[in-house]
Amino acid sequence: MQVYSNPAPSAWSALLQRPAAAEAPQVAARVRAIFDQVRAGGDAALLSLASELDKATLTRLLVSEAEFAAAAAQVPAELQAAIGQAKANIEAFHAAQREPELRLETAPGVVCSRRAVPVQRVGLYVPGGSAPLFSTLLMLGVPAQLAGCPEVVVCTPPQPDGSVSPVILFVAQLLGISKVVKAGGAQAIAALAIGTETVAAVDKIFGPGNRYVTAAKQLAAAEFGVGIDMPAGPSEVLVIADSSANPAFVAADLLSQAEHGPDSQVILLSDSSLVLEQVQVEITRQLATLPRRDVATQALETSRAILLPDAAAMLAFSNQYAPEHLILATDNAEALAAGVTNAGSVFLGHLTPEAVGDYASGTNHTLPTSGYARQYSGVSLDSFVKKITFQRLTAVGLRGIGPVVETMAEAEGLAAHARAVSVRLAALSTEAEATPAATEATAANPYAGLIRPSVERMQAYSSARDEFEGMAPVMLDANENSLGSVGPDDFSRYPDPHQRAIKTALAKLKDVAPNQIFLGNGSDEAIDLLVRLTCTPGQDSIVICPPTYGMYEVAANLNDVRVERLPLTPDFQLPANAAQTLAASTAKLVFLCSPNNPTGNLLALEALETILRSFKGLVVVDEAYADFADTPSWTTRLAEFPRLVVLQTFSKAWGLAGLRLGVAYAAPALIAYFDKIKPPYNISAATQQHAHAALAAAPSLSEMRAELLAGRTWLLEHLPQVSIVEHIFPSDANFLLVRFTMDATVVYDQLQARGIVVRNRTSQPGCAGCLRLTVGTPDENTRLVAALHEISQLAGVGQPLVVAAE
Repeated sequence: MQVYSNPAPSAWSALLQRPAAAEAPQVAARVRAIFDQVRAGGDAALLSLASELDKATLTRLLVSEAEFAAAAAQVPAELQAAIGQAKANIEAFHAAQREPELRLETAPGVVCSRRAVPVQRVGLYVPGGSAPLFSTLLMLGVPAQLAGCPEVVVCTPPQPDGSVSPVILFVAQLLGISKVVKAGGAQAIAALAIGTETVAAVDKIFGPGNRYVTAAKQLAAAEFGVGIDMPAGPSEVLVIADSSANPAFVAADLLSQAEHGPDSQVILLSDSSLVLEQVQVEITRQLATLPRRDVATQALETSRAILLPDAAAMLAFSNQYAPEHLILATDNAEALAAGVTNAGSVFLGHLTPEAVGDYASGTNHTLPTSGYARQYSGVSLDSFVKKITFQRLTAVGLRGIGPVVETMAEAEGLAAHARAVSVRLAALSTEAEATPAATEATAANPYAGLIRPSVERMQAYSSARDEFEGMAPVMLDANENSLGSVGPDDFSRYPDPHQRAIKTALAKLKDVAPNQIFLGNGSDEAIDLLVRLTCTPGQDSIVICPPTYGMYEVAANLNDVRVERLPLTPDFQLPANAAQTLAASTAKLVFLCSPNNPTGNLLALEALETILRSFKGLVVVDEAYADFADTPSWTTRLAEFPRLVVLQTFSKAWGLAGLRLGVAYAAPALIAYFDKIKPPYNISAATQQHAHAALAAAPSLSEMRAELLAGRTWLLEHLPQVSIVEHIFPSDANFLLVRFTMDATVVYDQLQARGIVVRNRTSQPGCAGCLRLTVGTPDENTRLVAALHEISQLAGVGQPLVVAAE
């Protein structure tokens, strides 16, 4: 390899050049001549070019049924099994790329949608010659199959004896592809673009190849109106290797690309001259036993090893080079990857060779080369479909946006565009207008466009027993066991599906009306029902503000609903533009946790008020920890904000986590929708019994709250004395978020080894190095602080300290 030591950025331009660039004019001329030959001669030209370029004598272009039938027997069972596993991984990754049809009402009466439709006729080019790349057929055939492309034809170069690799034919059969053409190079691309007697012209061509194939695909796209996946020419890899890299691994990765062909290119960047030297030694050693060493040696002659001062310079060079494959052979690969802007596919860490992407990890190996990674992505399921948009307007929709279109069309001087709207508006004006009462009713409905139409049509659950409550001693309507229960208590009858007694007591305690209350199996049920109530699967979205409670995203994922993220600021407040961002959002829900989990802080009152006034969807304020805060609950403002939903729970201050009882407070009309979609008996008789007893003992709640707050105060006084505690975040909850000076996961494990379990939050946004510590009993708090002192001592950063019990 050519070695360069700390070249100045001004000299990088020459080092970024691919070896084939100088021959580009000659390649283009040869490719055009081949296209002219195929256009004039059809099949005969393909047979002649196979003889001239592939040294193969052919009597027919299509692979015969007999050749297909004989293929599988020539493929070893071990290889068949490996191909099957690779196919499964590729299918899994590409199937996950499917997008549901997008359907959105952009304005009242204006419905826009987008649907994926498969490309009808696709041609797959599979390189052959000295190294038949059956893996490429997997990479192209699997997504074509998943996309549902009706016609798929494969072109691959013949061997000198006129045969095609049996492994390629085995894979074709595995994918259900029956048309394989014995044609390679630029002539194969010409046949797919122009068409011959045997090869039908296709709509889009896929597949990598040498410089001639790349030039042919570009010519096909430019002059014959054929789509291509991307310009994918000679293979290339760039490796960034720091002092932690294993020279043998790096050399193997470089050679794995160099052996593709003499025009392949490999680039090694390092900030360690020792690594560069060791890799060169390893290349020489490994090259000696490489079967394709002659090919690899030619590729290495135009490849480069470059010493650069640091990671930032190496990343900058790589982004300018835009490699097909980028290997980050560093200890901090994940962090470095965050700065990658141009690359086909990236391989992270010392144990991720580029070869896994070539074969079996699941990602696609058909990638942009020659710097085209600046503009193109690698092949994916999207490559095989077209996204077609649709729109439909109702009379309301046309009246709404029609004048907008007229104004814009007239401003551009396109009178016919404006008239296409005007004639329709004129026709509508002769029809009966909606009654004023109906118009007023729609305007007064704060949930218009929010509740799913299927929910609007539903009726809330009711039973015959509801009509005779307290009047019917003989109840034979619900398939119950009338003989009583097995056990100490009698739960033989279904519970009250409307939880009337609990709602009455809770309404009195919270100063709300019973019809403003929904009771769920924990707040998680209310979260799930809110998503189901408003969001159409595969179409709508919710907004969360990380770091926050994880169940919001879980509910969205379970219901196939997209998640938009509006991250909190470093001090865990809503960003200044939150209201503006949400006002522009089409999301149906925003979840705001206050006091927030896992940070414990309250969100600013003014920010929430602004969002409640501007956001078009439902605003959910999750107050699971509100009993520990000194601010009024948002339940006091339900009348002011009809699209407000307040979540609370019996799990925290009430000390009834095992009861699984959550509460949603909202306007009566909104609660009525909850009652339509909730399970009939979502709150068990036992839960209702215990909850009613707890509400009767509500006055003792203030004593329990005071004791927990005293424990929080005690921890706030003693935790700063622990040497490894770096920062304690302000909290209005029954826990503290604490950042440590040492690895928080190590602290977490050390606490667990001492029988103390806390919550590791270091992976949450803005919570690096943090654990969430719940306030325990006085004894538990003492044990926690003592354990932290002991851990800091073992780490060599603390002094022994006797902790006085609370």
